[in-house]
Amino acid sequence: MATCIKNFLIELYQEYLEEASFLYEQRLTLFDDPEVTWEDIHDFEERFEPHIDGLVVGEELALNVCETQASEGDFGELHAAMRVFCRQNRKDLVLGVLEELDPEDAESIQAVSDALKHELPEDWHDEFVRMLSEGDQKLIPILANVFGFRRLKAGTALLKALEVSTADSLPAVIRALGRLGEQDTHAPLLQYLSHEDEAVTSTTALALLRLGEKQIITQCLQHASLQNWPLIPLGLGSNRSAVNVILEKAKAGNAETDCVIALGLLGDISAIDTLLDHLTNAETGESAAMSLQILTGADLYEDVFIPDEIDEDELFEEELKKFKEGQVPTRLDGEPFGTTITRISQKPEDWQKWWAENKSRFNPGIRYRNGKPYSPACLLENLQSEKSPRIVRQMAYEELVIRYGIDFPFETDMLVSQQKQAIAKYSEWIKTNGSRFREGEWYFAGQLIHL
Repeated sequence: MATCIKNFLIELYQEYLEEASFLYEQRLTLFDDPEVTWEDIHDFEERFEPHIDGLVVGEELALNVCETQASEGDFGELHAAMRVFCRQNRKDLVLGVLEELDPEDAESIQAVSDALKHELPEDWHDEFVRMLSEGDQKLIPILANVFGFRRLKAGTALLKALEVSTADSLPAVIRALGRLGEQDTHAPLLQYLSHEDEAVTSTTALALLRLGEKQIITQCLQHASLQNWPLIPLGLGSNRSAVNVILEKAKAGNAETDCVIALGLLGDISAIDTLLDHLTNAETGESAAMSLQILTGADLYEDVFIPDEIDEDELFEEELKKFKEGQVPTRLDGEPFGTTITRISQKPEDWQKWWAENKSRFNPGIRYRNGKPYSPACLLENLQSEKSPRIVRQMAYEELVIRYGIDFPFETDMLVSQQKQAIAKYSEWIKTNGSRFREGEWYFAGQLIHL
């Protein structure tokens, strides 16, 4: 009888892990799903939690199952197991996982990093900071992401890691330093603005802007016409001087998405015609529509059918033959496989009509967000809105830090309940301080930028 009960419990704990794995993996896909709002993700987080609780209650037997699946299961089971290890205060099991991690397995690396972001026990902090200082290349990006996410004071350890990091690890370390906001990190970061990897230079520029280094804007402007890395930092922190530089680049015919997004962030209506031109570009159309939306607040949407990608290996012989002859496989009702989604309109005629009818409401002398003169309240609206894409919400947070010098820690992959707490703090701060800032003007670190 005892053996039967044990087997039953083992199967139960395996089911808990499998379900937790599914929910974790599903949550990752939902962040950028246009049909799911950021608040909808809360339901998945609520469903995930009881499975972890059940494994914690299962004590030693559940730990044994978790240990096995952390080694043999998928990355979602590894994530769930790591969270259980942390809650059970089993540092030995966590360190064992870190030791065995394959640095080339990106999914497992993220799963472990995400688990530690949410679960790293407070009394482990000092030891994990020391581990970062030791310079293990496999652990540097994991621990840097954790410390940056949690805003754990680890500046000295991060600076040591900075000196030995590879190009792959540098963005995580630099990003964490920018989030911690420790002032003695400015000088060590400056050298990375000339790094050959654009991911490093762009991350460095953003980190220094968050730290209040206004001269970075000038350096970004010097490189913007020939390189892409300065564009998003300029959109987040520059003044009107950046508009013409980025506009010229956008008109050149080879602009990438960062160029188009930066124009939307800057909020100057001189970019409208150029953004309209980019709607028909396959590479930049989606970004142009998003930029038009965050600039104008027009709320123009369309329903679009997105066909499923066809995997020829999954087709029957007859289906494959027809597919090669140009016939797309269909459902039983004759309709092709795919999904109809609602998205920001990418139809030039929709936007041209709207702009012709509403252009008179916009003043060329000021900048806009959501169709209103730019202000902290507009950025709060971006954080709160269920219609805001993830990238818009994340950048709105960066703008609150860079433009207005106020930082209540926020990330779009925080638990929804934590995001709401941060948004409530911003809302209260804006009620008290918002009137200090002139709407539609350019600010940096809480100070008006004089053009």
